[in-house]
Amino acid sequence: MTITRYGEPCPLCRTPLLLDVLQVRSAQSDFPTAERVTGHRCPSCQTTRPEQWTEAMRSLYGDA
Repeated sequence: MTITRYGEPCPLCRTPLLLDVLQVRSAQSDFPTAERVTGHRCPSCQTTRPEQWTEAMRSLYGDA
């Protein structure tokens, strides 16, 4: 299951990033057995400054 939660501040505007988190659940447990962040988003910076956003995400997290 994929969920969205808040993360650390955006490196460009300091608004909390939205994190796309993949949760793996087991049939034997009500709680997630593993979580993995699959993406970082800042809706304002991604649309207004896409080049700076891509460069900042690559340097911080290795993704865009």
